[in-house]
Amino acid sequence: METNISTHTLFHFTYNKNSLLSILKNGLYVRYSLENFESLINNKAEIVFPMTCFCDIPLSHVRRHTNTYGKYAIGLSKSWGMENKINPIIYTYPNSATTSILNDVFENIENFFDIDEKELEKFKFNRSAEIVYERFSNREDEFSNRVESLNSKLSHFIRYIKPYEGKFYRNGEYLENPVRFYDEREWRFTPSREFLFSKEMKDSYKSEYFIDSKKRRALNIKLAKHIKLTFEPNDVKFIIVERDSEIPDMIKKLDDIFGKTASSNDLKLLGTRLISLEQILENL
Repeated sequence: METNISTHTLFHFTYNKNSLLSILKNGLYVRYSLENFESLINNKAEIVFPMTCFCDIPLSHVRRHTNTYGKYAIGLSKSWGMENKINPIIYTYPNSATTSILNDVFENIENFFDIDEKELEKFKFNRSAEIVYERFSNREDEFSNRVESLNSKLSHFIRYIKPYEGKFYRNGEYLENPVRFYDEREWRFTPSREFLFSKEMKDSYKSEYFIDSKKRRALNIKLAKHIKLTFEPNDVKFIIVERDSEIPDMIKKLDDIFGKTASSNDLKLLGTRLISLEQILENL
């Protein structure tokens, strides 16, 4: 029997039942995370920016993923993800065509207005050149705004890039061995720079804002006031708990959370989408 290597569902894994219940009740909050671009993009190593992450992995292949990201999860339809502008990550590696193009573009933007002073002096001895220079000067602000806009869009674009393999920061330190991120088949949501600026927040921070738990918590609390990903019961395709024994209590919790807002049929259907990781690992 042929097995699909992708699903129609985006899974968000978490570490405990309380976190899963919070997601079901409140939606998915966006959190600041540390990404390492070392050896990928010039002058960019550790960057902290906001995101919510999902994986597109068949349940028959989630064992390793749950060891890293937790044994509880919500699975939401991929159509819901696309409506919310959740995107699959672009994986790349040092010196690839992708990274070379990105570095070239960033370098050209940085050098766009680096005009040689000696060349400017030549304009003084040529009336035609002087006219051209005057026109350029008048439009310099316009060009500058366009270049800044392009730089802004590219800076947002790199949030959807991840190393094929690289360092993984976990529990206050980088793991000794590199992680093959490509196996995670990640999809990611990240708010636009314009949205963040409108809320008086930066689009990115230095690594110290993530490593320092107090600074990270303060950033996440502020961000939570302004944005989260919400969903309806019929967007939910899977609810995963760690053990079979947790399912009866989770059914009661679903009634507490959705009983007043969901229809009776939707609530019953939601209950059928409960499954334990025990069942998944034993039978799939």
